[in-house]
Amino acid sequence: MHLEMTLIIGLMVAASSLAIAAKRVRIPYNVALVVGGMILSVAGILTGVPPLNPEVVFLVCLPLLLFEGGITADVANVRANLLPIATLATLGMVLAIAATGTALHFTLALAWGPALLLGAMLAVTDTVSILYAFRRAPVPRRLSGIMQGESLFNDGTALVAYAAIARVVVNGEGSLSLPLLSAKVLGATLGGLAIGLTLGLAAGFIIRHTKDPLAEIMVTTALAFASYVIGEQLHMSGAIAAVTAGLSTGINLRRHVAPQSQVAIHSFWEYAAFGVNTFLFLSVGLTTKPETLVRYMPQTVLAVACVFAGRAVAIYLPFLLLRLTRPSEAVPLRWQHVFVLGNIKGALSIGLALGLPEATPARELLVAIAFGVTFLSLVIQGLALTGILQRLGLFQEDPVAYAVAEQQARLIASRGARQELEQLHDQGLIPRAAYEHLRSDYQVGIASAERELRRLSEQHLAQGAKIVLATRRRLIDAERTALLEARRSGLIPEATAEAQLARLDERTLELEHVLSGAPEGEAGSERKAS
Repeated sequence: MHLEMTLIIGLMVAASSLAIAAKRVRIPYNVALVVGGMILSVAGILTGVPPLNPEVVFLVCLPLLLFEGGITADVANVRANLLPIATLATLGMVLAIAATGTALHFTLALAWGPALLLGAMLAVTDTVSILYAFRRAPVPRRLSGIMQGESLFNDGTALVAYAAIARVVVNGEGSLSLPLLSAKVLGATLGGLAIGLTLGLAAGFIIRHTKDPLAEIMVTTALAFASYVIGEQLHMSGAIAAVTAGLSTGINLRRHVAPQSQVAIHSFWEYAAFGVNTFLFLSVGLTTKPETLVRYMPQTVLAVACVFAGRAVAIYLPFLLLRLTRPSEAVPLRWQHVFVLGNIKGALSIGLALGLPEATPARELLVAIAFGVTFLSLVIQGLALTGILQRLGLFQEDPVAYAVAEQQARLIASRGARQELEQLHDQGLIPRAAYEHLRSDYQVGIASAERELRRLSEQHLAQGAKIVLATRRRLIDAERTALLEARRSGLIPEATAEAQLARLDERTLELEHVLSGAPEGEAGSERKAS
């Protein structure tokens, strides 16, 4: 027990350090965790880490991640792009598995069964890398909505296809056919939607009448696991059931739940998702063996090419079909390139590979390729995705925001230097004449930056209102900190503190709603939120 706790603490310290380092050097934290995990494994640090357990991935990690993706999703954006999302998550997924499996069959000389099984394992997309890239590169809202929606729902259809193919390949149950596979995917998807919606509505009724943030968090946690498990027990898509339950709960929270509860629930799920993703990506790095990557590198590189080919078929054909049948739902060709090049693999692919029974034909090769493709995809595509978006011209750059940020940086630097200068003068470490000369220089820089910020704010009212909103958001956090400290010190009664904190939570949600809806109407909304 002592050794196990030491290992757990070591993993938490390593994960925290790598995540902090990733933020400092501005790379995706999942890439840092995977690479850092492999370095720790090669260096012999944190020895004794057990291999990634597929049951933990499927029964613990996956329900939490899918539900969190649903409860925090932009429901309006998903609803507005429901047709392309549904097309990619169903028809696109079947085409991806079929095309990737066919390419693997002819390229790696795999039998049809194992080739399609590997195609299903490599069809899922890592949502974390996509979200990170979109935070760093503000892309068109519709593009981000379709990609995030598809990445949420394609796990469910891929898992259904994987289970169906595995039963044929490993157990010899039935035969492989594209129409039958498509029917199973569609049926399991519709069943998962029904289960998730039913349980989500039932949990929503409980949450509305609970009025206790801790109990509400417990209800949402139980809902995440229950929707997934019940979906799987009924041979439907537990993954889609969990996503749907999360979407339903998110809508219910925004409409009927007190702001204080909303803040508590979202904070919990944000932490839960971060913790699970940290565990998964670090485990991928710790369990990926460099010698295995090197030994199977030729097959892995060919498999990467097959995955890209299969993804291209799964993207360009459905979008061509949409353009011909529903021109209003058409997607620009540049956006379609992002869907292909941003098809990053994640820990779920490795979990599926490790979950293959020992009797699976060519199991060692399938597991090795799944590890290799996932590792290369996370590291290379994860690092390159932001650059790809920039090269495709999908950055929505705001020259006014850039100019404001530049002047803010000048102001922060000059004031910091002036403060240091004041301390040196107060300590008698600098002559009076030198102090006055340097202080005058910095005062000129500060005054210039302040004038430019004032000019930008007056000429661009929307940007000025946005700055006020962001500043007000920080000030509310300062108010909350002061109230919490006063409550802990006994300066104000508990009931008074709770009432004030609830009002601050309400103002926080209003401001976040206005900021997320920028740039339209910031000025009027700022007055309302204030």
